Amino acid sequence: MKKRMKRLLFVTMMILLPLGVNAQRTTLKQQMDRLKQEQKVNFIYDSSLNVDRVYQGQAFEGKSLKEALQLLFHDTGIEWSVKGNYVTLRQKSVAHTAPTPKEKVIQRHTLSGYVRDKSGESLISATILCTAVSGSLSSDQKKSHAATTTNAYGFYSITLPEGDYELQASYLGFSEGRKTVKLKKDCHEDFLLEEHNLLQEVVVTGNMNSPVLTTQTGKKTLSRNDLNTEFALLSSPDLIKTLQRTSGVSEGIEVASGMYVHGGNDDENLFLLDGTSMYTINHTLGLFSAFNTDVVKNVDFYKSGFPARYGGRLSSVTDVRTNDGDMRHTHGSYSIGLIDGRFQIEGPIKTKKEKEKVANGQLAHYSTSYNFGLRRSWLDVITEPIFFIMNKKDDKTKFHYFLHDLNGKITHVFNDRSKAYFSIYSSKDMMNSTYYWDEKVEDGTTAERHNIEEGKNYMTWGNLNMALNWNYQLRPNLFANFSAVYTHNRSIYEYKEGWRYGQAGSMSVDHSNHTYRSTVDDGTLRADFDFRPNSKNHIRFGGDMTYHNFRPQTQSLFGIYGQEDVSVDSTTINSKNHLKAQEMNLYAEDEMILNNHWSMNVGVHATLFHVSGKSFFLLDPRTAVKYQVNDKTSLKMSFTGMTQTIHRISSTYLSMPTDYWVPTTANLKPMRSYQTAAGIYSQINRHWFASLEGYYKVTNHILQYTKYKSLTPPVKYWENFVIDGKGRFYGIEADVRYHDSRYDIQAAYTLSWNKRKFNEFYPHWFYDKFDNRHKFNITGRMRIGKNAEMCAAWTYHTGYRMTVATQFAAMPNLLDGHAEVSQQMYTTQEGYMPLYINYGANYDTPNNLTLPAYHRLDLGFNLHHITKAGHERLWNISIYNAYCRFNALYAEMSYSHNKVCMKGKGFVPIIPTASYTIKF
Repeated sequence: MKKRMKRLLFVTMMILLPLGVNAQRTTLKQQMDRLKQEQKVNFIYDSSLNVDRVYQGQAFEGKSLKEALQLLFHDTGIEWSVKGNYVTLRQKSVAHTAPTPKEKVIQRHTLSGYVRDKSGESLISATILCTAVSGSLSSDQKKSHAATTTNAYGFYSITLPEGDYELQASYLGFSEGRKTVKLKKDCHEDFLLEEHNLLQEVVVTGNMNSPVLTTQTGKKTLSRNDLNTEFALLSSPDLIKTLQRTSGVSEGIEVASGMYVHGGNDDENLFLLDGTSMYTINHTLGLFSAFNTDVVKNVDFYKSGFPARYGGRLSSVTDVRTNDGDMRHTHGSYSIGLIDGRFQIEGPIKTKKEKEKVANGQLAHYSTSYNFGLRRSWLDVITEPIFFIMNKKDDKTKFHYFLHDLNGKITHVFNDRSKAYFSIYSSKDMMNSTYYWDEKVEDGTTAERHNIEEGKNYMTWGNLNMALNWNYQLRPNLFANFSAVYTHNRSIYEYKEGWRYGQAGSMSVDHSNHTYRSTVDDGTLRADFDFRPNSKNHIRFGGDMTYHNFRPQTQSLFGIYGQEDVSVDSTTINSKNHLKAQEMNLYAEDEMILNNHWSMNVGVHATLFHVSGKSFFLLDPRTAVKYQVNDKTSLKMSFTGMTQTIHRISSTYLSMPTDYWVPTTANLKPMRSYQTAAGIYSQINRHWFASLEGYYKVTNHILQYTKYKSLTPPVKYWENFVIDGKGRFYGIEADVRYHDSRYDIQAAYTLSWNKRKFNEFYPHWFYDKFDNRHKFNITGRMRIGKNAEMCAAWTYHTGYRMTVATQFAAMPNLLDGHAEVSQQMYTTQEGYMPLYINYGANYDTPNNLTLPAYHRLDLGFNLHHITKAGHERLWNISIYNAYCRFNALYAEMSYSHNKVCMKGKGFVPIIPTASYTIKF
């Protein structure tokens, strides 16, 4: 009986044991679902993470969230972090788990679409977060969580396992858009986001465009609000002035729109406006930049870590994108400042058929839109009456100057997959000054004689850019853009001088007219492709062909001389310079997510340049690597090569209309640069961000114009007036930002060394003119109530450098072969000195004198007001150089008390400005 009972008990235990084991055999996924219900949290993890494994741990009922997570993932090789209601999971080991034979093939589909605002405007670099709905995937699939961003045209694409997903689209300054989709096949989903009020704080979670999450080093993104809420010089917000406050960027000559990035020259910066290159980026010799911020949508600025899709310059890339135009409503703005005015309008182009469909709700918006912006100065309107009042009958002077920018864009949407736009940009500066002086000469006769002098100086320069673009979605994960671009840059300098003497009708005449004209014409065909085969790879590839036509400094000289009533002779001299070049560029790059920690961007940019019967083939490697330490911190490193095949010849540090562009020739090699950058980036908390980045850059075959100092450097034999050299630039950059609903404070510090070497000029390394050892910028913006804000910007940097003589030796003139000195004397503080003694100067090192430190404070105040009609009004008051420091541009030498003295000379005082803007 006992044996039977033992046998029965044994059999019973054998039967119940598997049932008990099966009752406890749960997976991590099931336990996570329980924890999600109990603790009201969401889990975020990569699809490669194995959460279908058996869970054999302890029960966690009644435990806190952190205690439950510790029990749940103990000895699983999974690390976790908690942020708000989100729990992020990552694999501790880099090694991947091999798939089991029982795993089924997971069906994957592509989700694509556009992210726009309510007006139909595409949003660049918007973030799309995709999270699988709990229980929607089979037990053989791993829950998928992934994110992606939109490209320059607002398009996104991501490939995911089949299932149900919650989509979240976010963009800085806009409310989030949410949708749920059943991903059983390739599908198309668009998002329309609503813009928040300017004075509200908007926090975007999971911003893939954050410096912590992007792969590239040295990238800075500016939105429309970032530009239009900054300090405004002379009433207009200025893109270049904003970038000058970035770490690693020197502004060059004060007030001018110069940019010297990581030690490079001002002509080593690539500026793109809707994909077209800009040769002239400023007005008024650099006082204004050529970008009207009323039409600018987004700006991406790179100073290192250049993606392979960019090329053509050594030091920086600034990619400017303009608004497409509102496809639902017509609106705009106009602004009145002290010396200029701006006007902008955008809206839909309506057809009768579309009006009916929009009115009936069949269409969300119209298919065609326009965007038009105009900026013009009225300094000529102010000066014309002033000179009219001041002038006399026999003594007349006139000064006439104006500038204008015109931006136009027409966009047409054919369907969800196809869109085209045509854009045009035109800019012009014109400066014209004349003088007329008539002196009556009394010679004792009754005839009236005149001594007349007259002259004219005329300058004009500008751009004309046109682009026709077509976007087409070839496949759900393949996007293409085709472009046809024409670029024209022109500059003209003309001066006339004349003299007439004698009686009316019988006067001696001597007139001359000099004209210098330089133009560049480029025609480009370009194709760009955006391919996203899966959620781990983002591939971009494409190319372009450009035909360059350089006509530098075509000269014309016309002279008249002789006697009016007897004979007048004339002379005409023309010289033409014509250089043609062909350029082809190909590129490919892949943005790869290797695992939860590592991602990289690897690419190559190839250039084929043909000029004067000689061809150059150049390959530029591009690599950027990121290690994601955690959600808040990342480490990055990049190595990039850049090539430049065109050069600007200038005899000044200003952008003058007498400058001209020339291509690389058979005798001068293309300029090359190689740069390594590395840094740490941290989003410390919701309000604080900090980064520390270092760079080292070397350049070869850089050019220095050195032989001929004049306003109009000659183009004939220009290759003989430049020397070939190399550069070495390195430094450390630190950036800190604090941002909340009321304050936005940014600080940037740069410690840098800029060295050059030209063997024909000086055989050793010497410091560059703009070698500012220390540079510190701090900008702050404070909101005052709901309708006002104040901004301030303080800049400090080590003074610029200049070359001065270290010794002077007396060199008396030789009279009749004897070393005699003229007995003519003049008085000085030391007594009498000979009038005709020459002094020879000896120099040791170029740029051997450092000028006094530069610093200034800029202030701005904005007041917003909403009218009864619903229009926004904005008053802006800005003060440039608030404490009126005259920063030294150069130093003057003087001799006093047996000593050579130097005194810094500065000319830019305090400049107050004001403007009024109304939006309708």
